[in-house]
Parts: sequence; structure tokens; C-alpha cells
Amino acid sequence: MRKHSRLTFRHLNRIQVTNRLSGDPLGYVADLSVGGLRLVASQPLEVGGCYEICLLVPDHRDKLRALDVVVNCQWVRKIPRRDSFEMGFALDRPSQAFVDLVAEMLPKRR
Repeated sequence: MRKHSRLTFRHLNRIQVTNRLSGDPLGYVADLSVGGLRLVASQPLEVGGCYEICLLVPDHRDKLRALDVVVNCQWVRKIPRRDSFEMGFALDRPSQAFVDLVAEMLPKRR
């Protein structure tokens, strides 16, 4: 059983994910919690790898807020009938900005 509630995102309010160092797009967040997130991407990342990523979070005025986080890849699986992969990431020490983001979004989702 999960330790934290997860927020699931629909197409219109997806959080885009980029590589923090290069700026290359990685995919989008399918769901997130205080402890981690699930990423959907066209290419798999290495299980056990540590990644510095940037979440591009849309606000209510369609402006993007950038939030840098460091994540560890826990698992990868191919999505059947699509040319994409989903990956589970854990945040070892979530930043206060990330915790605030999840807390801010939780009331909107219930």
C-alpha cells in the first residue's frame, strides 16, 4: 500500500518534465505524491539512476512555473499499444517547494 495519496493528471493540465541540466524534454507527469511521481516518456530511463529534472507546472493563467527536483528511478515498464514507457520515481528528500506543490494541488483534486 502507498504511503502517500497520489494526484493523477489529465491531458489539459499535464506537468511537462525536462532534464534540468540540458533542458531536453523527457515526458510528462502522469501522477505525483509527496514521495514521488510517475513519468510517461517516449524513451525509458535506467532503473536505479538518479536524475535531476525540472517540472514545468502550469498555473491558472497558463504560465509555467519551473520546479527542480532530484529523483531516483524505481521501475520502468512499456505501455501496451503505445510507443511509450512509464516510470516510477522516488524523491529521497523532497524540497519544500515540491511538498508545497502537492499540498496546493490536493484540495483541488478532492
